[in-house]
Amino acid sequence: MDNLKPISRITLIGLALAFFGPPMIIYIAGQLAPDAYTNLFLVKKELLIFAVTGLLILLVYKGEKLNLSSIGLHGRHWGKSILTGFVLSIILILAVIVVAWVLSMWNIPVGGSEAHKYKDITLWTWTLIVLRAGVVEEICYRGYIMERLEKWTGNWYIFFLLPVVIFSLLHYSQGIAGIAISFVAGFILAYVYWKKRDLKANIIAHFLVDLTPNVLLPLFGFGL
Repeated sequence: MDNLKPISRITLIGLALAFFGPPMIIYIAGQLAPDAYTNLFLVKKELLIFAVTGLLILLVYKGEKLNLSSIGLHGRHWGKSILTGFVLSIILILAVIVVAWVLSMWNIPVGGSEAHKYKDITLWTWTLIVLRAGVVEEICYRGYIMERLEKWTGNWYIFFLLPVVIFSLLHYSQGIAGIAISFVAGFILAYVYWKKRDLKANIIAHFLVDLTPNVLLPLFGFGL
C-alpha cells in the first residue's frame, strides 16, 4: 500500500463512523428489542441512526472543512436527479426481481427470518425506516466512504468493491437471499454514483426501491 495518499485523523474517524456507526446502533437495538417490535421502539432507533449520520455531516463541515458536494450532495440539477433516481429505482427493482427468481430456482428462501417481529408496525413507521435506509446508507456507503477511500487509496477494489461487500454483509439478518440481493443492488447503486457523483439520485432510487414492497404494495392491499 505504498501508493496511499495522506489522510487526516478526522477523515479516519469519519470512515469509522460511516462504516460502523449505523450498523452498531442496529445491532445494539436488535439485542435490546422486544419479541415483537413496537412503533415507538423503531422510531427511536431510526432517529438515533439519523443523529449519528448528522454527526458525520458535522464532521465533514467542521472537521474536514468541506461542504456536502464532497460527498455528492449538491443543489444542482434537481430535475435531472429526480429523473435519474426514478429510472434507477426501476432498474434496481428489476434486478432484485431477477435475483429473487434465481434464488428461488436454487430453493433459497427470500425474506428475513424476523418478518414476524414487524406485524404491528404501521406504514408511517415503515416510511421512516425506508427513508432512513435511503438517506443514511447512501450518505455513508456511497457518498462518504467511496469518496474518501478513492482519494486515499485510488484503488478500485477498495473504494468501490469493499463498501459494496460490507453493505451486503450488513443485511445478514435477511439470510443468504438478503445478502445476495443487497450485493447486486449495492453494486448498481455504487456504479451509478461512481459515474454520476449525484447522491440525490441515489437516495431517491434507494428510497423508492424500499418504499415499494414495504409501504406502497401493502397500502394498496398487495402483501408480499
